[in-house]
Amino acid sequence: MTHSLRRAGAAIAALIAGLIVVLALSPAAHAAAPPDANTVVSEWKKAPLYVASGATLSSDQQSEINDALKGADSKIYAVALPDGTVDNSSIAPYMNQLGTALKDAGRPRVTVAVIDGTNLFAASSSIKRSGVAAELTTLAVNANPGDVVAVMKDFSNRVDMAVAGKRSALTPDSQANPGAGGTAALIALGALVVVGGGGYFLYSSNKKKKKAIQDAKDLAAVKQTVEEDVTKFGEEITALDVDVTLEGQGGGHIEEWQAALDSYEKAKTQLNAVERADQVREVTGTLEDGRYSLAVVKAKVNKEPVPERRAPCFFNPQHGPSVRDVRWAPPNGAVRDVPACKSDAEAVERGFDPQMREVMVNGERRPYYDAGPAYQPYAYGYYGGFGDIMTGMFIGTMMGSMLSGGWGMGGYGAGYAEGYADGGGDMGGGDAGGGWGDFGGGGDFGGGDFGGGDW
Repeated sequence: MTHSLRRAGAAIAALIAGLIVVLALSPAAHAAAPPDANTVVSEWKKAPLYVASGATLSSDQQSEINDALKGADSKIYAVALPDGTVDNSSIAPYMNQLGTALKDAGRPRVTVAVIDGTNLFAASSSIKRSGVAAELTTLAVNANPGDVVAVMKDFSNRVDMAVAGKRSALTPDSQANPGAGGTAALIALGALVVVGGGGYFLYSSNKKKKKAIQDAKDLAAVKQTVEEDVTKFGEEITALDVDVTLEGQGGGHIEEWQAALDSYEKAKTQLNAVERADQVREVTGTLEDGRYSLAVVKAKVNKEPVPERRAPCFFNPQHGPSVRDVRWAPPNGAVRDVPACKSDAEAVERGFDPQMREVMVNGERRPYYDAGPAYQPYAYGYYGGFGDIMTGMFIGTMMGSMLSGGWGMGGYGAGYAEGYADGGGDMGGGDAGGGWGDFGGGGDFGGGDFGGGDW
């Protein structure tokens, strides 16, 4: 009996030891650190694509991406990493390191893309408008689901257009020119036609149909969300109408009253014209203007000081302009400063949950900032005109992973809501102010101006 117990104990000990070894060797146990920035930049002198050990790109994919990057008019470099090497919290410092190494190597004006498994992050010091790299990345990913080579070709072409100051870089249906890799792609396509007959075209057609269905679904969801915002804004105007009238002259002496009414009518007209999800940023931009005008009207009616022009409340833009910043963190996320209205600021400071703007996603309610790519323009319209405020506001959220920060969170300035007007409608291409010095400083790259997506 004792002998049996000893044998059982030895077996259990061996099993535990084996499990420890397996866990220690498991790739998921400890994500590998990204390759040294100086090493990557050194390899970039030989070819614009650096592929780290463990990256999933095939040799054919590597060749096509290299050709696309070499054929670009602007300087674009990419590094492919194993899945999970970087994430929303680590991509910013890694981009900073790459930027510094590139600057030291004499390449201060470039675009950098990081391919992490099936995720793409990007930053650029070549594009004058901050935040544009984020939009380009997301557009390329959304236009080419499941195809990393097509994503990189599309992205490269969009970067070239953006650097040249062409607004068409941000057109969703603007597809990439295959560039240097085009001949090989055409030959491959011809082979597919010969060998597979109509199979390739059937696959392509099905993929387009699925994308069209998803786009229609996203459009319906985000359009309904904006319609709710427009309706609520109208209700607030109606509720204030009597108070304004009591002020005399039908409120005509309050200049902002007419501005609020005009914004409401304009938002309704813009909403009716929306045909793509990205167009909703025009509507939410108009609502932001109108809500500030309405806040001024309320202050004048109540004989209070005119409020400062601040970004809308982060927790719910329906709440109108924020009154101050508060320290807040999303679930399992890092603490950051976000603009908040009076009631939400007080709630957060007292340890309570703010009144979050939630939307329906696949049958469940989620905060708008975690509702997916279709809501990027929704946020752009509200917050894009407030400089660097988006730099840290969305980091650690789904929106942050796409803009940022992979959703391009570094200082949007007027680049989206209104910036194209200054320069004859182009993107203001040419010199990129600040160069790599903007890494880590809240400028073009600081805090997460990284386009992001998942194919």
